[in-house]
Amino acid sequence: MTEYILLAIIMVFIYFVLIRNRPTPKSDWESLPTLSEYQGLKKSKNELGVQCCQYCGHTETVERTLNSEKENFDKTKYYHACTSCKIVLWRSQTQL
Repeated sequence: MTEYILLAIIMVFIYFVLIRNRPTPKSDWESLPTLSEYQGLKKSKNELGVQCCQYCGHTETVERTLNSEKENFDKTKYYHACTSCKIVLWRSQTQL
């Protein structure tokens, strides 16, 4: 009987230490660089010193709101993508 109680205590301990206390993983939006981090990259400026897409070199970007209601309930989070190759380059957030 005491073995079962000890086993149950160990299982509860393992649950709280290993499973429950795990940090939440970063979302896709949080893993994007901010504008200042993006500007620090090597290929973020072209030969004229203008900010450009690091993948195709295009200088035009579009700002779009993050569509996730769970992650962006107050509509303050945005991502910026290249208009040519459609790759998301950086994130931004407005203050309320």
